[in-house]
Amino acid sequence: MPKRVVIKDSSDVEEAEPVIEPVEEVGEAAAEAPAAVEKGGETALEEAIVEAEAAYETVISKAEEIKIREQVTQKRFLEHEEMSIGVLKKLLQRWDALREDLIKGIQDAIDRYNHLKTLLEQKFSEIEEELYFNQVELDTMHQLEEQGKPISVSKREELEKIVPELRERLAEIDGKIKEADKKIETLRRMADNVYETTSYRDLSEKLFDQIIEVLQGRFENVDEARAKIRSQIELVAQREGIPREYAIIYLWRRLKKAE
Repeated sequence: MPKRVVIKDSSDVEEAEPVIEPVEEVGEAAAEAPAAVEKGGETALEEAIVEAEAAYETVISKAEEIKIREQVTQKRFLEHEEMSIGVLKKLLQRWDALREDLIKGIQDAIDRYNHLKTLLEQKFSEIEEELYFNQVELDTMHQLEEQGKPISVSKREELEKIVPELRERLAEIDGKIKEADKKIETLRRMADNVYETTSYRDLSEKLFDQIIEVLQGRFENVDEARAKIRSQIELVAQREGIPREYAIIYLWRRLKKAE
């Protein structure tokens, strides 16, 4: 059975005789319960981190896949004149359906990060309380030592080790909370601008510049050419019911056919 050393009251500490007292085993059992609870909390936190990160990676992967589909579709629409607007619009409807699924995935990821943030904030509060408690204990021991009163040197050394470790842990949790906030903000921007996130513009921007080179001779200057061609592209997009990127490709196809 564990023993406990108790110093009897004495005016001369050096002459005090240590008394060995038994420590009840129930104390050990009580100490094991919080440890089990803490372990369970850590497991839940670790699982929440894994689930949130997995959901985020899934969203990014699906968004990139839609963008690649757009890239491939634009290239095929450019290179195959027999591909009609009707067929194109049906394909684009499929990609829009994927975007709807993506929005659902984004919301799921946001929910998971909000859950993770709640657990992190709870853990932060627990560690913060433990930090202040141990800091007060350490400061108390320092003050007692300054007054020449006996203290447990081993306990003081233990506290001097624990306090900075708790500060580091607190900073780590705070960093994870801020990271979760950033991920939530990124996901919300994606949901609000899902088409912008998943569209592909490199090809259409390149073709737009080429159209300017071909047609600028019909206008007084480059600025007028850009304005007129942009207006024509918007007209085609509205008339045919297709995105601007495809309207540029459509206009380019007509120019090449007219040559």
